[in-house]
Amino acid sequence: MTKAVYFRSQVRETETTSTRTMNYRNLTSTGASGGKSSAPLNAFVNGQGRGSGAESAGVFGPDPCDQEDYCCICMDKIHWKKTLDKCQHSFCRECIDSAFQVKSCCPVCMTFYGELTGSQPRNGQMTVTRQPFGLPGYEDHGTIIINYSFSDGIQGPEHPSPGVSYTGTFREAYLPDSAEGNKVLRLLQRAFQQRLVFTVGTSATTGRSNTVIWNDIHHKTSSHGGSQCFGYPDPGYLLRVQEELRVKGITEEGVSEPAGRVH
Repeated sequence: MTKAVYFRSQVRETETTSTRTMNYRNLTSTGASGGKSSAPLNAFVNGQGRGSGAESAGVFGPDPCDQEDYCCICMDKIHWKKTLDKCQHSFCRECIDSAFQVKSCCPVCMTFYGELTGSQPRNGQMTVTRQPFGLPGYEDHGTIIINYSFSDGIQGPEHPSPGVSYTGTFREAYLPDSAEGNKVLRLLQRAFQQRLVFTVGTSATTGRSNTVIWNDIHHKTSSHGGSQCFGYPDPGYLLRVQEELRVKGITEEGVSEPAGRVH
């Protein structure tokens, strides 16, 4: 499934902050592409690169990014090819080295390289319990219940209003106690440790500012009601959330067995 198709099919399970766009404004025409036009880089900034839907494969013809010798940063033939080890996308060495100085992720699929640390408040806890009842669509399995709790605090330099107080929160989420559900649990625990699950901002649900909110990793906050109620059944949810985590650099590599409590 392409990135464009994935995002078009994604269902909003929970409130989320605005989609973040990679900032390539610092990659000038002389710095990133050796004198080539900077228009392609501005296209990435404005959401017009691959994955925006504007010129994806099947809309206006084949996607040039699928060509082996084409660099999606400078939109020209690749010079001094460099291939990223996780996603296997290739670029001009100078283009991708300059792009990584801004953000260490692939411009095509957004796979993150290195360890991303978020702005989640440090006073949170993530606890896990298990119940014998099944979720719709997973009736043969038990249920994993995740509780997140954050007390009130003061915003740090990584938050929108440093020095200003923020309101804490308590959230509950559900996963099937299946092999795939436990895999997602391990990934979520890793994301929580890297401060990626929550942030401080304005709630899309209540409109309240300076509060702890979700940070673009969707959770099922209801056990029933289907995707329209942020619950189950939703057959594609476990795969979608794994893709959201992968984009943030959270994969099974190096992830340990689930713990009962994470700080």
